[in-house]
Amino acid sequence: MANNDTEATAQPDRTTVYLGNRKAISINADGDRISYPGKRCTTVVLRPDATLMEALGEITGPNGLWTAHSDAPAPAWVAAEGPLADAITNVLGAHYNTEIRPVEHEAEAA
Repeated sequence: MANNDTEATAQPDRTTVYLGNRKAISINADGDRISYPGKRCTTVVLRPDATLMEALGEITGPNGLWTAHSDAPAPAWVAAEGPLADAITNVLGAHYNTEIRPVEHEAEAA
């Protein structure tokens, strides 16, 4: 049992996946695909209880997150941080045949 409120309400670590997106899109209420120019990064925060296989299906599936956010067949690169980071980047990198990068935060880039 937890000794204080902080321990009792602590959230589990979550995995965040970053996908280099050179053909970013959004889908409006009418179902139209709106494209955005330039290099972008699509960020996916996985559910705390997501398994590796569930997360991969939600990202790569025919109606998955990637197809809902990009007109490119694959991300330009992948990166991730959190409990599933190594596994998910290795599988996504192999699946999409794309570069695996380390996570870069703005503070690190400055």
